[in-house]
Amino acid sequence: MSAPLLPEDPASPSSPSPEESPIPLADRIRILEESPSDDGPRFLPAAPPDAGRYPFWGWLDLLLFVGILVATMFAAAILVSGFNFGIVAAGYPQYSLSLAQIAVLLQLLGFGPALFLLSRILRGRYHQGLRAAVQLKPMRQIGLYAGVGLATAMLVSALNIVFKLQDLDMPMNELIKSDADLISIGIAAFTFGPLFEEIIFRGFLQPLFVKGIGPIAGILATAILFALPHGAQYGWHWQLVVIITIAGFVFGVIRWRAESTTASTIAHAAYNGLLLLGAVIQRFQGNL
Repeated sequence: MSAPLLPEDPASPSSPSPEESPIPLADRIRILEESPSDDGPRFLPAAPPDAGRYPFWGWLDLLLFVGILVATMFAAAILVSGFNFGIVAAGYPQYSLSLAQIAVLLQLLGFGPALFLLSRILRGRYHQGLRAAVQLKPMRQIGLYAGVGLATAMLVSALNIVFKLQDLDMPMNELIKSDADLISIGIAAFTFGPLFEEIIFRGFLQPLFVKGIGPIAGILATAILFALPHGAQYGWHWQLVVIITIAGFVFGVIRWRAESTTASTIAHAAYNGLLLLGAVIQRFQGNL
């Protein structure tokens, strides 16, 4: 009969004293320190048997996150709309939020809390945080990944020019009506926007697809799902949806090869930054 890993209750007559325990005191302390702490919500279902493999989360966690994201986006919409209505009702319509500012706040107030709750789910079920799960880690080759993002943006811009996609009627063009709108969109597109999107799509969703259907198909499936939410912004023109899918595929390859969501976030931010610079130049030329 094998000896127990941990000592029994000291009050029990059958419990060996520290001197009589077959496990040295230093080893018993190490076992206690390495035991995972139960610091997550207790109502969450237990982790599956293969939770030690990567990705250690599963489709149930994805469904939980989708439900949470819908709820937080709905709550953010109510909060922002109520705030805007209050400004107008108070007699200061000139200070009301524009559509661009509303879109930025919805992303910040909707995605941020949802990702926080996702981190609690992962901590509660698997005793690992969101940063470790999506592999947000320091990177040394920042210039390389930023360069890939810039090259992708230049490719996208070239395709827009060749196929004259900039002449298409898009709701995105109506979203930016002032310099303040451009600044608001620019801050979001260069900071928390790519971070949130990369955590959700490349960090959390893509590993599930790669595990289930392989790297190429998994990266492509994630890129398609990444492009679909952007479709409404671009009037559902299939050419633009395909271009966004290409960009998402590039980010996905970076995430997969580098084993880091930080790398794909850097590329995504550089990509957005160059496109934003083009929008600024175009707006400046239009004001001349």
